[in-house]
Amino acid sequence: MKNKILARKSLFDKMSAYITAHPTMTDEDVTAYEALEAEYDALDSDIKRLEAQVNREKSLSMPTTTPLGNMHTNDTTDIKAIATPEYKKGFNAYLATGDVSNYRASMTEGVDADGGYIVPESYQSTVVAKLNSLSATRSISTVIGTTSTTNIPTEGEAPTFTWIDEAGVYGETKSTFGNKKIQAHKLGGIIKVSRELLQDSGIDFESYMAGQIALGIDKAESPAFAVGNGISKPLGYAVSATVGASSTTAAIGAVTADEIIDIFYDLKSEYRQRATWRCTDATLKALDKLKDSNGDYILGTLTGAVTPVIKGRPVVVENNMAELGTGNKFIVFGDFSYFQIADRGEMTIQRLDELYAGTGMVGFQVTVRVDAKTIIEEAFNAGKNA
Repeated sequence: MKNKILARKSLFDKMSAYITAHPTMTDEDVTAYEALEAEYDALDSDIKRLEAQVNREKSLSMPTTTPLGNMHTNDTTDIKAIATPEYKKGFNAYLATGDVSNYRASMTEGVDADGGYIVPESYQSTVVAKLNSLSATRSISTVIGTTSTTNIPTEGEAPTFTWIDEAGVYGETKSTFGNKKIQAHKLGGIIKVSRELLQDSGIDFESYMAGQIALGIDKAESPAFAVGNGISKPLGYAVSATVGASSTTAAIGAVTADEIIDIFYDLKSEYRQRATWRCTDATLKALDKLKDSNGDYILGTLTGAVTPVIKGRPVVVENNMAELGTGNKFIVFGDFSYFQIADRGEMTIQRLDELYAGTGMVGFQVTVRVDAKTIIEEAFNAGKNA
Protein backbone atom coordinates (compact mmCIF):
# COMPACT_ATOMS: atom_id res chain seq x y z
CA MET A 1 0.00 0.00 0.00
CA LYS A 2 2.94 2.34 0.69
CA ASN A 3 3.94 2.29 -3.02
CA LYS A 4 0.39 3.14 -4.07
CA ILE A 5 0.29 6.10 -1.66
CA LEU A 6 3.58 7.40 -3.03
CA ALA A 7 2.30 6.97 -6.61
CA ARG A 8 -0.89 8.87 -5.75
CA LYS A 9 1.16 11.73 -4.30
CA SER A 10 3.31 11.80 -7.44
CA LEU A 11 0.21 11.96 -9.66
CA PHE A 12 -1.24 14.76 -7.54
CA ASP A 13 1.99 16.76 -7.99
CA LYS A 14 1.85 16.16 -11.77
CA MET A 15 -1.76 17.30 -11.91
CA SER A 16 -0.94 20.46 -9.94
CA ALA A 17 2.06 21.21 -12.16
CA TYR A 18 -0.02 20.58 -15.30
CA ILE A 19 -2.70 23.04 -14.20
CA THR A 20 -0.03 25.65 -13.42
CA ALA A 21 1.59 25.14 -16.81
CA HIS A 22 -1.73 25.22 -18.69
CA PRO A 23 -3.90 27.99 -17.23
CA THR A 24 -5.92 27.87 -20.46
CA MET A 25 -6.39 24.34 -21.76
CA THR A 26 -6.97 23.17 -25.31
CA ASP A 27 -9.00 20.07 -26.02
CA GLU A 28 -5.76 18.08 -26.14
CA ASP A 29 -4.70 19.53 -22.76
CA VAL A 30 -8.05 18.58 -21.23
CA THR A 31 -7.73 15.01 -22.56
CA ALA A 32 -4.20 14.70 -21.12
CA TYR A 33 -5.29 16.10 -17.75
CA GLU A 34 -8.34 13.82 -17.57
CA ALA A 35 -6.05 10.82 -18.16
CA LEU A 36 -3.98 11.87 -15.12
CA GLU A 37 -7.18 12.43 -13.16
CA ALA A 38 -8.54 8.98 -14.05
CA GLU A 39 -5.27 7.36 -13.00
CA TYR A 40 -5.35 9.28 -9.72
CA ASP A 41 -8.96 8.26 -9.01
CA ALA A 42 -8.17 4.60 -9.68
CA LEU A 43 -5.21 4.67 -7.25
CA ASP A 44 -7.28 6.53 -4.67
CA SER A 45 -10.00 3.86 -4.85
CA ASP A 46 -7.42 1.07 -4.45
CA ILE A 47 -5.92 2.74 -1.38
CA LYS A 48 -9.32 3.26 0.25
CA ARG A 49 -10.17 -0.43 -0.28
CA LEU A 50 -6.85 -1.49 1.28
CA GLU A 51 -7.36 0.87 4.23
CA ALA A 52 -10.85 -0.54 4.78
CA GLN A 53 -9.46 -4.09 4.77
CA VAL A 54 -6.78 -3.15 7.32
CA ASN A 55 -9.46 -1.66 9.58
CA ARG A 56 -11.55 -4.80 9.24
CA GLU A 57 -8.59 -6.97 10.25
CA LYS A 58 -7.94 -4.74 13.27
CA SER A 59 -11.58 -5.02 14.25
CA LEU A 60 -11.50 -8.81 14.00
CA SER A 61 -8.41 -8.91 16.23
CA MET A 62 -10.22 -7.11 19.04
CA PRO A 63 -11.96 -9.26 21.68
CA THR A 64 -15.72 -9.39 21.21
CA THR A 65 -16.18 -10.97 24.64
CA THR A 66 -14.09 -11.18 27.76
CA PRO A 67 -12.05 -14.28 26.84
CA LEU A 68 -10.59 -16.88 29.17
CA GLY A 69 -7.52 -15.48 30.92
CA ASN A 70 -8.40 -11.85 30.23
CA MET A 71 -10.72 -11.36 33.19
CA HIS A 72 -8.08 -9.45 35.16
CA THR A 73 -8.10 -6.60 32.63
CA ASN A 74 -10.44 -3.63 32.52
CA ASP A 75 -12.22 -4.89 29.40
CA THR A 76 -15.64 -3.26 29.32
CA THR A 77 -16.82 -4.80 26.05
CA ASP A 78 -20.50 -5.59 26.54
CA ILE A 79 -21.79 -8.78 24.95
CA LYS A 80 -25.36 -9.16 26.12
CA ALA A 81 -25.58 -12.91 25.51
CA ILE A 82 -22.85 -13.81 28.00
CA ALA A 83 -23.09 -10.98 30.53
CA THR A 84 -26.74 -10.64 31.54
CA PRO A 85 -28.19 -12.24 34.70
CA GLU A 86 -30.93 -13.79 32.55
CA TYR A 87 -28.33 -15.54 30.38
CA LYS A 88 -26.53 -16.86 33.46
CA LYS A 89 -29.81 -18.24 34.84
CA GLY A 90 -30.46 -19.95 31.52
CA PHE A 91 -26.94 -21.35 31.41
CA ASN A 92 -27.24 -22.75 34.95
CA ALA A 93 -30.58 -24.32 33.98
CA TYR A 94 -28.89 -25.84 30.93
CA LEU A 95 -26.17 -27.43 33.07
CA ALA A 96 -28.54 -28.69 35.75
CA THR A 97 -31.43 -29.98 33.63
CA GLY A 98 -30.70 -29.38 29.96
CA ASP A 99 -33.97 -27.43 29.73
CA VAL A 100 -33.69 -23.81 28.61
CA SER A 101 -37.29 -23.37 27.47
CA ASN A 102 -37.88 -20.60 30.04
CA TYR A 103 -34.77 -18.70 28.87
CA ARG A 104 -34.76 -19.41 25.13
CA ALA A 105 -34.81 -15.76 24.04
CA SER A 106 -31.83 -14.77 26.20
CA MET A 107 -29.84 -17.88 25.23
CA THR A 108 -30.07 -17.48 21.45
CA GLU A 109 -26.88 -15.46 20.98
CA GLY A 110 -24.84 -17.83 23.12
CA VAL A 111 -25.26 -20.97 20.98
CA ASP A 112 -21.98 -22.21 19.52
CA ALA A 113 -21.43 -24.11 16.27
CA ASP A 114 -21.63 -27.52 17.97
CA GLY A 115 -24.89 -26.86 19.81
CA GLY A 116 -23.38 -25.97 23.18
CA TYR A 117 -23.42 -22.61 24.92
CA ILE A 118 -20.83 -19.92 25.55
CA VAL A 119 -19.90 -19.83 29.22
CA PRO A 120 -21.24 -16.71 31.00
CA GLU A 121 -18.71 -14.02 31.88
CA SER A 122 -19.05 -14.48 35.65
CA TYR A 123 -18.71 -18.26 35.35
CA GLN A 124 -15.63 -17.88 33.19
CA SER A 125 -14.14 -15.50 35.79
CA THR A 126 -14.47 -18.26 38.39
CA VAL A 127 -12.65 -20.72 36.13
CA VAL A 128 -9.85 -18.20 35.51
CA ALA A 129 -9.41 -17.47 39.23
CA LYS A 130 -9.08 -21.17 39.96
CA LEU A 131 -6.81 -21.71 36.95
CA ASN A 132 -4.45 -18.90 37.98
CA SER A 133 -4.14 -20.41 41.46
CA LEU A 134 -3.17 -23.74 39.87
CA SER A 135 -0.92 -22.56 37.04
CA ALA A 136 2.59 -21.46 37.95
CA THR A 137 3.07 -20.19 34.39
CA ARG A 138 -0.11 -18.17 33.78
CA SER A 139 0.33 -16.21 36.99
CA ILE A 140 3.66 -14.70 35.85
CA SER A 141 3.23 -14.66 32.06
CA THR A 142 1.54 -12.13 29.79
CA VAL A 143 -2.03 -13.25 29.03
CA ILE A 144 -4.18 -11.69 26.32
CA GLY A 145 -7.61 -12.44 24.87
CA THR A 146 -8.28 -12.37 21.14
CA THR A 147 -10.91 -13.52 18.66
CA SER A 148 -8.54 -14.13 15.74
CA THR A 149 -5.02 -15.16 14.84
CA THR A 150 -2.82 -12.36 16.11
CA ASN A 151 0.61 -11.08 15.12
CA ILE A 152 2.48 -9.96 18.24
CA PRO A 153 5.13 -7.30 17.47
CA THR A 154 8.57 -8.07 18.87
CA GLU A 155 11.57 -5.87 19.54
CA GLY A 156 14.48 -5.90 17.13
CA GLU A 157 17.85 -4.19 17.21
CA ALA A 158 17.91 -0.96 19.24
CA PRO A 159 19.09 2.22 17.49
CA THR A 160 22.73 3.19 18.03
CA PHE A 161 23.49 6.76 19.16
CA THR A 162 27.00 8.28 19.29
CA TRP A 163 28.65 11.37 20.81
CA ILE A 164 28.93 14.12 18.22
CA ASP A 165 31.27 17.10 17.99
CA GLU A 166 29.64 20.49 17.56
CA ALA A 167 28.58 20.79 13.89
CA GLY A 168 29.46 17.08 13.55
CA VAL A 169 27.60 14.53 11.44
CA TYR A 170 24.82 12.43 12.93
CA GLY A 171 25.11 8.71 12.37
CA GLU A 172 22.13 6.95 10.80
CA THR A 173 20.54 3.90 12.35
CA LYS A 174 17.31 1.99 11.91
CA SER A 175 15.14 0.45 14.60
CA THR A 176 13.86 -2.97 13.48
CA PHE A 177 10.84 -5.00 14.52
CA GLY A 178 9.67 -8.56 14.04
CA ASN A 179 6.47 -10.41 14.85
CA LYS A 180 5.24 -13.72 16.20
CA LYS A 181 1.96 -15.26 15.14
CA ILE A 182 -0.38 -16.47 17.88
CA GLN A 183 -2.59 -19.36 16.78
CA ALA A 184 -5.69 -20.96 18.33
CA HIS A 185 -5.03 -24.55 19.39
CA LYS A 186 -8.17 -26.41 20.43
CA LEU A 187 -8.22 -27.85 23.95
CA GLY A 188 -11.09 -29.68 25.55
CA GLY A 189 -12.50 -32.73 27.24
CA ILE A 190 -15.63 -34.31 28.68
CA ILE A 191 -16.50 -34.15 32.39
CA LYS A 192 -18.92 -36.88 33.50
CA VAL A 193 -21.24 -36.05 36.41
CA SER A 194 -23.78 -38.32 38.08
CA ARG A 195 -27.43 -37.33 37.81
CA GLU A 196 -27.64 -37.56 41.62
CA LEU A 197 -25.02 -34.85 41.96
CA LEU A 198 -26.89 -32.65 39.48
CA GLN A 199 -30.11 -33.07 41.46
CA ASP A 200 -28.50 -32.41 44.86
CA SER A 201 -29.56 -28.87 45.73
CA GLY A 202 -26.96 -28.73 48.52
CA ILE A 203 -24.06 -28.89 46.05
CA ASP A 204 -22.62 -25.66 44.63
CA PHE A 205 -22.51 -27.14 41.15
CA GLU A 206 -21.19 -23.98 39.48
CA SER A 207 -18.15 -23.90 41.77
CA TYR A 208 -17.65 -27.65 41.40
CA MET A 209 -17.72 -27.50 37.59
CA ALA A 210 -15.46 -24.43 37.48
CA GLY A 211 -12.92 -26.26 39.63
CA GLN A 212 -13.06 -29.38 37.44
CA ILE A 213 -12.66 -27.33 34.26
CA ALA A 214 -9.67 -25.44 35.71
CA LEU A 215 -8.03 -28.73 36.75
CA GLY A 216 -8.52 -30.17 33.26
CA ILE A 217 -7.14 -27.10 31.50
CA ASP A 218 -4.12 -26.84 33.79
CA LYS A 219 -3.31 -30.54 33.45
CA ALA A 220 -3.08 -30.10 29.66
CA GLU A 221 -1.61 -26.58 29.58
CA SER A 222 1.27 -26.94 32.03
CA PRO A 223 3.26 -29.55 30.07
CA ALA A 224 2.49 -27.78 26.77
CA PHE A 225 3.64 -24.42 28.12
CA ALA A 226 6.90 -26.07 29.23
CA VAL A 227 7.77 -28.60 26.52
CA GLY A 228 5.06 -28.36 23.82
CA ASN A 229 6.31 -28.87 20.27
CA GLY A 230 4.06 -26.24 18.67
CA ILE A 231 2.11 -28.84 16.65
CA SER A 232 -1.60 -28.72 17.64
CA LYS A 233 -0.42 -27.25 20.95
CA PRO A 234 1.69 -24.29 22.19
CA LEU A 235 5.47 -24.12 21.74
CA GLY A 236 7.02 -24.54 25.18
CA TYR A 237 9.50 -22.14 26.73
CA ALA A 238 11.98 -24.98 27.39
CA VAL A 239 11.86 -25.98 23.71
CA SER A 240 12.36 -22.48 22.30
CA ALA A 241 14.93 -21.33 24.90
CA THR A 242 18.43 -21.02 23.46
CA VAL A 243 21.50 -22.35 25.29
CA GLY A 244 23.92 -19.58 26.22
CA ALA A 245 27.58 -19.55 25.27
CA SER A 246 28.65 -20.76 28.75
CA SER A 247 25.50 -22.71 29.64
CA THR A 248 26.52 -26.25 28.63
CA THR A 249 27.88 -28.37 31.46
CA ALA A 250 31.06 -30.44 31.32
CA ALA A 251 29.30 -33.54 32.66
CA ILE A 252 26.54 -35.47 30.90
CA GLY A 253 24.37 -35.91 34.00
CA ALA A 254 25.45 -33.34 36.57
CA VAL A 255 25.99 -29.62 37.13
CA THR A 256 28.38 -27.62 39.29
CA ALA A 257 27.78 -24.39 41.22
CA ASP A 258 30.10 -22.53 38.83
CA GLU A 259 28.03 -23.75 35.88
CA ILE A 260 24.80 -22.54 37.49
CA ILE A 261 26.46 -19.13 37.88
CA ASP A 262 27.39 -19.22 34.17
CA ILE A 263 23.78 -20.00 33.25
CA PHE A 264 22.65 -17.06 35.40
CA TYR A 265 25.02 -14.59 33.73
CA ASP A 266 24.37 -15.88 30.19
CA LEU A 267 20.96 -14.21 30.50
CA LYS A 268 21.23 -10.48 29.79
CA SER A 269 21.13 -8.27 32.88
CA GLU A 270 17.93 -6.48 31.81
CA TYR A 271 16.03 -9.76 32.08
CA ARG A 272 17.70 -11.22 35.19
CA GLN A 273 16.01 -8.87 37.64
CA ARG A 274 12.56 -10.37 36.87
CA ALA A 275 13.60 -13.87 35.80
CA THR A 276 12.44 -17.18 37.27
CA TRP A 277 14.20 -20.55 37.29
CA ARG A 278 12.34 -23.64 36.05
CA CYS A 279 13.50 -27.22 36.60
CA THR A 280 12.26 -30.58 37.84
CA ASP A 281 12.09 -31.55 41.49
CA ALA A 282 14.98 -34.03 40.99
CA THR A 283 17.15 -31.30 39.42
CA LEU A 284 16.39 -28.90 42.27
CA LYS A 285 17.33 -31.63 44.75
CA ALA A 286 20.70 -32.06 42.98
CA LEU A 287 21.29 -28.29 43.13
CA ASP A 288 20.44 -28.23 46.83
CA LYS A 289 23.15 -30.82 47.51
CA LEU A 290 25.99 -28.82 45.95
CA LYS A 291 28.68 -28.06 48.59
CA ASP A 292 31.99 -26.22 48.75
CA SER A 293 35.32 -27.67 49.88
CA ASN A 294 34.31 -27.12 53.51
CA GLY A 295 31.13 -29.15 53.11
CA ASP A 296 28.87 -26.10 53.24
CA TYR A 297 25.91 -25.80 50.89
CA ILE A 298 26.65 -23.29 48.16
CA LEU A 299 23.37 -22.26 46.58
CA GLY A 300 20.77 -20.20 48.37
CA THR A 301 17.99 -22.74 47.97
CA LEU A 302 17.93 -23.89 51.60
CA THR A 303 16.59 -20.68 53.08
CA GLY A 304 13.55 -22.18 54.74
CA ALA A 305 11.31 -20.14 52.45
CA VAL A 306 8.31 -21.70 50.76
CA THR A 307 9.80 -20.80 47.36
CA PRO A 308 13.51 -21.69 47.00
CA VAL A 309 15.83 -19.19 45.34
CA ILE A 310 19.03 -19.33 43.31
CA LYS A 311 21.06 -16.12 43.06
CA GLY A 312 18.12 -14.29 44.60
CA ARG A 313 15.63 -15.42 41.93
CA PRO A 314 12.76 -17.86 42.64
CA VAL A 315 12.79 -21.48 41.53
CA VAL A 316 9.55 -23.07 40.31
CA VAL A 317 9.37 -26.84 39.99
CA GLU A 318 8.14 -28.02 36.57
CA ASN A 319 8.30 -31.80 36.44
CA ASN A 320 7.42 -31.95 32.75
CA MET A 321 10.88 -30.65 31.88
CA ALA A 322 13.87 -32.90 31.22
CA GLU A 323 16.00 -34.22 34.09
CA LEU A 324 19.77 -33.96 34.27
CA GLY A 325 21.01 -36.24 31.47
CA THR A 326 22.93 -36.45 28.23
CA GLY A 327 22.18 -33.46 26.01
CA ASN A 328 19.14 -32.42 28.07
CA LYS A 329 17.96 -28.86 28.70
CA PHE A 330 17.62 -29.44 32.43
CA ILE A 331 16.96 -25.87 33.59
CA VAL A 332 15.52 -22.64 32.15
CA PHE A 333 16.10 -19.15 33.50
CA GLY A 334 13.97 -16.41 31.99
CA ASP A 335 11.66 -13.43 32.26
CA PHE A 336 8.19 -14.91 31.81
CA SER A 337 6.60 -11.55 31.03
CA TYR A 338 7.94 -12.33 27.53
CA PHE A 339 6.09 -15.66 27.42
CA GLN A 340 2.79 -14.81 25.72
CA ILE A 341 -0.36 -16.80 26.43
CA ALA A 342 -3.34 -16.03 24.18
CA ASP A 343 -6.86 -17.23 24.94
CA ARG A 344 -8.89 -17.07 21.76
CA GLY A 345 -12.64 -16.64 21.74
CA GLU A 346 -14.97 -17.99 24.40
CA MET A 347 -15.09 -21.16 26.46
CA THR A 348 -18.11 -23.31 25.52
CA ILE A 349 -19.88 -26.20 27.22
CA GLN A 350 -22.17 -28.72 25.55
CA ARG A 351 -24.35 -31.02 27.65
CA LEU A 352 -24.36 -34.70 26.51
CA ASP A 353 -27.45 -36.40 27.96
CA GLU A 354 -27.78 -39.52 25.80
CA LEU A 355 -24.14 -40.58 25.49
CA TYR A 356 -23.82 -41.68 29.14
CA ALA A 357 -27.49 -42.25 29.98
CA GLY A 358 -26.92 -45.99 30.46
CA THR A 359 -24.58 -45.35 33.38
CA GLY A 360 -26.69 -42.66 35.04
CA MET A 361 -24.20 -39.96 34.07
CA VAL A 362 -24.35 -36.70 32.13
CA GLY A 363 -21.37 -35.54 30.08
CA PHE A 364 -20.27 -31.93 29.73
CA GLN A 365 -18.02 -31.29 26.72
CA VAL A 366 -15.76 -28.28 27.38
CA THR A 367 -13.90 -26.47 24.59
CA VAL A 368 -11.34 -23.66 24.78
CA ARG A 369 -8.73 -22.38 22.33
CA VAL A 370 -5.30 -21.25 23.47
CA ASP A 371 -1.75 -20.70 22.26
CA ALA A 372 1.50 -19.64 23.92
CA LYS A 373 5.05 -18.94 22.85
CA THR A 374 8.15 -16.97 23.75
CA ILE A 375 7.98 -13.50 22.18
CA ILE A 376 11.56 -12.35 22.90
CA GLU A 377 14.01 -15.28 22.65
CA GLU A 378 16.84 -13.51 24.46
CA ALA A 379 14.66 -13.18 27.58
CA PHE A 380 15.24 -16.91 28.23
CA ASN A 381 18.37 -19.00 28.70
CA ALA A 382 18.60 -22.77 29.08
CA GLY A 383 21.20 -24.85 30.87
CA LYS A 384 22.12 -28.00 28.98
CA ASN A 385 24.12 -31.11 29.83
CA ALA A 386 26.98 -32.20 27.59
